Amino acid sequence: MNQQLLAQLEAEASRANTDFIANWAGTNAERIADLVDIALNADGQTAARALWALEKVTAAHHNILLPHIPALVAALPRFTFSGMRRIACKILMLTDVPQKFDGPIVDFCFRMLETPDEPIGVKANCMSLIASRLADYPELKPELKMIVDSIIENSGSKGFAVRARKVLK
Repeated sequence: MNQQLLAQLEAEASRANTDFIANWAGTNAERIADLVDIALNADGQTAARALWALEKVTAAHHNILLPHIPALVAALPRFTFSGMRRIACKILMLTDVPQKFDGPIVDFCFRMLETPDEPIGVKANCMSLIASRLADYPELKPELKMIVDSIIENSGSKGFAVRARKVLK
């Protein structure tokens, strides 16, 4: 594990520090691999901060994490903080994930949608991830719509409802 990067991640939880780390990583495969290593293997908030930096890198350079998608998908169920699940789903949304990973991703996302105490941000990203695969799996749409309607009814989140209308049209 890159100790300097680890120390920088632990230095402060701020957008400025996250942007600094994302810019430092850029498109450098070795630096990105170090960030992924920390995101998947460090404890708690340090891992979450590494994921946040990876989200920034992915937003700037779509598909840069393709070599790390198998490890990220495998780690989804292990993420202990809801923020980590939200960010990991956002990374997957920003990446053209190979279809062979659709099964584990869709399964994870449906479980998050059906978990009553899962935060709405995680549910929104999971809904969007499933919806992005509906062209290949149209049979999922009725189930997704039923679950989403229930979430809208029970959560009262206007933001979730707006996103649901956009992704399910």
